[in-house]
Amino acid sequence: MIDAPIAVVVFDLDGVFRQWNDDQLDDVEQSFGLPPRTILDVAFSPELGPLAVTGRLTFPEWMTEVRKRIISEHGNDVAGAIDEWEANVGRVDTDMLAMLRQVRARTPAAMLSNGTTRLRRDLHVLDLLDEFDHVFNTAELGIAKPDPDVFRLVCASLAVEPERALFIDDLQENVDGAGDAGLHTHRHVDRVSTTEFLRSHGVLP
Repeated sequence: MIDAPIAVVVFDLDGVFRQWNDDQLDDVEQSFGLPPRTILDVAFSPELGPLAVTGRLTFPEWMTEVRKRIISEHGNDVAGAIDEWEANVGRVDTDMLAMLRQVRARTPAAMLSNGTTRLRRDLHVLDLLDEFDHVFNTAELGIAKPDPDVFRLVCASLAVEPERALFIDDLQENVDGAGDAGLHTHRHVDRVSTTEFLRSHGVLP
C-alpha cells in the first residue's frame, strides 16, 4: 500500500473496457479482396493516426482520407469493407465494467483515450458515457499518449497530484509515459491482475 491515498483512477478505453472484433473485420476485408488489417494499417499509419487522435483531422476528414488511399490502391469494389469498418464501435467487456463500478463506489474514475472526434458518440452508443466520472479524449486535448504531458494535463485538470493517481492501459508505451509523469501504473493484461493492482492501492475491497 502506498502512503498517499489515491484520489483518482485513470483508465484507458480500448483493450481495457472496449474490445474490437478484429477477427470479424478480417473476414469482412477478405470478402472484399483486401488483406486483413489493411484498413487498420492505413487508418493508424504514422501519417494519419497521430492526426486523428490529436484532433487535427476530424473523424469524417480522417475517414475520407483513409477511404481515398485504400480505394486508390485497391479499387472501388472495396468500399463496402471500409463502410463496415467505419460503422464498427466494438463491444464492451462486461466483467471489466462491473469492476469499474466497484472502483467508483470508493474512488472517482476517469478515462483517457487516444480517441478520434467520434469518441463521445461511440461511448454513447456503447452506453459507457456515464460510467466514468471524467472523460478525456486526446482528440479534444490536442496531445496523445504516450506523451507524459497528456498525463500531467489530466492530473492538472482534476487538481490531483500525479502520485495520487493510478493509470491502467493495455499498451506498455502508454504505461511508461504515465510513469514518467509520476502516476502509479499498471499494464492491463487481464481482469485478475488489474483487480490485484487496484486492491493493492486500496481502491477495491
